[in-house]
Amino acid sequence: MDLFAEALNDILVKAYRNILRLEEQSLKTISDTSLSINEMHLIECVGKGKEEGVTISNLASELCITRPSATIAVNKLEKKGYVKKINCQDDGRVVYVVLTDKGRKIDDIHRQYHLNMVDAISKELSENERRYLIEGIHKLNNYFKKSIGEKK
Repeated sequence: MDLFAEALNDILVKAYRNILRLEEQSLKTISDTSLSINEMHLIECVGKGKEEGVTISNLASELCITRPSATIAVNKLEKKGYVKKINCQDDGRVVYVVLTDKGRKIDDIHRQYHLNMVDAISKELSENERRYLIEGIHKLNNYFKKSIGEKK
């Protein structure tokens, strides 16, 4: 492996770990909750569905997990009071998941955390650095998508 490849590998591994650790620590600090990062990301995904909610299938697809795993996760979050399930009026087989008030509150806190993080990083970069960072991460993400068989 050449020096660039070694450095890139090192920084990618460290950045991935640090992002998860920081997000988990920040979530616990700012919200006084025992939610895991995976649970928080499920709440975030449900929140994107607004008042209409999202189906279990949509959640599973968006989070790249199986439907049974999504169902188990939703049931846990329902017991904790963050989400609720609503049966579709037109098709009884379809269940929508929506955020409760408690779920919306934690989703707002999580969204604000991301905005603050991006703002803090942006302030450290020049316009050129911002542009190059976005371009580089975009290419990196396209590589990962292609590697897992996802289309651009």
